[in-house]
Amino acid sequence: MIETLETITIKKSFDQQILTFLSQYKKNGEPIEVSFRELVPELTKIDRATHLIHTYPAKLLMHIPYFFLNNNIFSKEGDTILDPFSGSGTVMLEGILAGRNVIGADANPLARLISSVKVRRYDPEILKNFLDLIKKGYKLSGEGVIPKVGNINFWFTPRIQADMAKILVIIENIADENIRDFFLVCFSNCVKKLSLADQRVSVPVRLNPNRYLTSHPFYSETTKKLAGLEQISVFEKFEESVSNNINRVANLAPMISGKTTARIVSTDARNLVSPTSEPNHVFEESVSLIISSPPYAGAQKYIRSSSLNLGWLNLLKDENSLKTLDSYNIGRENYQKKDYCVLKYTNIPEADALLKKIFETNPLRAHIAGNYLREMQAAFKEAVKVLKKDGYFILIVANNKVCGQEFRTKEYLTVIMQKLGMKLELQLIDDIKSYGLMTKRNKTASVITREWVLVFKK
Repeated sequence: MIETLETITIKKSFDQQILTFLSQYKKNGEPIEVSFRELVPELTKIDRATHLIHTYPAKLLMHIPYFFLNNNIFSKEGDTILDPFSGSGTVMLEGILAGRNVIGADANPLARLISSVKVRRYDPEILKNFLDLIKKGYKLSGEGVIPKVGNINFWFTPRIQADMAKILVIIENIADENIRDFFLVCFSNCVKKLSLADQRVSVPVRLNPNRYLTSHPFYSETTKKLAGLEQISVFEKFEESVSNNINRVANLAPMISGKTTARIVSTDARNLVSPTSEPNHVFEESVSLIISSPPYAGAQKYIRSSSLNLGWLNLLKDENSLKTLDSYNIGRENYQKKDYCVLKYTNIPEADALLKKIFETNPLRAHIAGNYLREMQAAFKEAVKVLKKDGYFILIVANNKVCGQEFRTKEYLTVIMQKLGMKLELQLIDDIKSYGLMTKRNKTASVITREWVLVFKK
């Protein structure tokens, strides 16, 4: 982080605010209502550094990690921080911007690609030169190889498929892996925009104007999008994505020092620790601070949301790859009947009482919620292992409903953390305003409207 008088002032202000929160909570033990947007008014620009390099569902509000990283209470410059559910890298990016060394883990290969590129240092001029080479190659190239995207003709017109394949084959032939990754992210960011999928919905749903009355604004919007796809220039859309992202990496460079590092260390939050010197794993008690917004039970279908991108990026080996990737995700919904024919308990009394009630009417939903808690126990146990003594674990969570029943995620995860020896030091509550944390899945689900920030100390 490049220290200025402004950043020093901000840190001192955050230090004082955090100490006030900790003192107030210690006195009465009552959750404190806050607005992170008001706590961090200096973040007025959404397109900060490389945050918008690629779309991704349920992104964490950047104000939250910014607030908890730009202070000397929870960590200091040069410390190592961890996000075991790193998603597209919001915490990782804010970490290096705050002068921390950052490590992350995520089960989704698309998320790992995005976050790796998001925190990497690039020379904008080199990227511009490569874009020129790609443009020349595109004009001269013949047909590309269309990857095995599930039901591809349902999602993409033949012309768009052919033009995308021409771009992709040129990118894949770039020898430098880091440069190739950058252009793959730019390409991937165009995938849904070039598809027949509705961009208003995170999971792929085909555009259909007939879902709406002709007088409805979505009817004209959908009709216009379909008409635009008939005329759209695939390469121009790709070039626009690249140019915007080159500007973003150019903006990132002066915001970070050359000493900070950021890397993905695992594909599974339940597998972080290595007893050896393997470069892609973490030693016990080596992390000063953990900040994470873990998944919710059945709240977001991350793999399904990424399915078109994963297919075009050749990250799916066969037709079963989506199911395999989904099976690694905590909070997933897809199980076979044999998995949920018997109720399995979590050893969290309040949760088990609720799960028993849900199981009577919907065994699948009871299993989804119960298995989520069991797998979160394993993930938290692993995370606590790598946390230093007196280190902090900042958890961003929200409650939701399962089969119409209140599922108190915050309380259940707190019990898990306390059983691991973690002490709850602070509870903050923020009302969510269009954070996109959860789409309403079905009539028994709910839209999350409040977010809890729980601060634990080892």
